[in-house]
Amino acid sequence: MSESLAAQARAAMQRQLVTAILSNERIARQHGLRVTDLQTLHLLVLRDDVRTPRQIADTTGVPTSTVTKLIDRLETAGFVRRTADPSDRRKTILELVPDAIAPLTALYGRADDAFDAVSNRFSEKELEIVIRYLGAVSEFYSLAD
Repeated sequence: MSESLAAQARAAMQRQLVTAILSNERIARQHGLRVTDLQTLHLLVLRDDVRTPRQIADTTGVPTSTVTKLIDRLETAGFVRRTADPSDRRKTILELVPDAIAPLTALYGRADDAFDAVSNRFSEKELEIVIRYLGAVSEFYSLAD
């Protein structure tokens, strides 16, 4: 592969990351959250297997003391509620508050529709390559710690 194409791909990815982070920062501020709070909330929406503070810490790499403060902010803002784990009352389970997250769900739903429209401009073969590339990039970031 030519170094020029690799450099172009790297630059395009870096631009996309900056744009996504800044966009999410703006959305977080509009909803009274920090960007990390918003992304953790998004994680809770996307993954049913992440429902405890420990699971959030393990998944994100954020220290448990920071996760506690983050959950405090999400709970104060009304996005989540803490409940006792029925099998172990010492554990806390996080429940999403559907009415509170509805505006964010609608906002990201519109973004999903727009994203799908962009994706539809590419062939299945091209998208398969993009998916493979983004998967590799995601793996790179998860191993970069």
